[in-house]
Amino acid sequence: MHWIVEFVVKHRSSCSFLVTIVLSLWMISGPPEFQARASRFLTLTVFYPFQVTFNNLTHIRNIFSENRHLRQEVARLNTEVSRLLELKSENERLRGLLDLSQDFTYELLPVRVVARDPSIENKSVIINAGYKDGVRMWMPLVGEKGVVGKVIQVMNGLSLVQLIKDPSNRISILSSRSRTVSILETENGRSFFFRCRNHEDVQIGDTIITSGLGGIYPKGLRVGQVDRITDSQNPLFKRVWVELSVDFDRIEDLFVLLLSPQWQSFREELDSLEMQR
Repeated sequence: MHWIVEFVVKHRSSCSFLVTIVLSLWMISGPPEFQARASRFLTLTVFYPFQVTFNNLTHIRNIFSENRHLRQEVARLNTEVSRLLELKSENERLRGLLDLSQDFTYELLPVRVVARDPSIENKSVIINAGYKDGVRMWMPLVGEKGVVGKVIQVMNGLSLVQLIKDPSNRISILSSRSRTVSILETENGRSFFFRCRNHEDVQIGDTIITSGLGGIYPKGLRVGQVDRITDSQNPLFKRVWVELSVDFDRIEDLFVLLLSPQWQSFREELDSLEMQR
């Protein structure tokens, strides 16, 4: 029975035409009074319900088709919204980087992180610029919120960057308020500190910047801020813990500082020392 209904619904035009022919022949063969009564009866009992049913079926099919189209449109719009949100986020990051570039007299080369160190420590990243773009060994990199690291290997179109979170990458730092100079250290790549004498005026919330000593990082690059202060094993010194400004799990767009000629002699000296190893 079910297949009969499906057949009739699927071929409703042909079935209606066939039923109409049969009823027409039957009515033609009768007298005029019978034809009039039969026409009224068929109109009220047979044709009208069928017409209503067919109209409803057509309407339902149109609704399903419209719903399918709307679902496709919603999916397309959701995809477009996600793309626009990502573009908005990227635009805000780039605006921040451009604002940063106005604070420095150094020429900045915009680059993008294309690969990360797969280890848990995440000590380095690879950027999409190299020797052909003017990148050289030991050039520092900054992000929107502060210093990121330095170039330790240069290829033609790529460069390897050692992050400041690498325990072996110690940098000279300075407290912007008290002018206390020290070395930023880390033992695990997650917690960062520096040591200073107990009488040094260092307070929680102090901004920590690069000191400019050592010849790699120019003076004034933001490193982080003092998070807490604890006593060390040495009674003459205290340990000052620093919260870094840069979130190294989310770095994407960076700038290479193309250092001025005053750094050239130092870079050449470092290169010669590297070759002697």
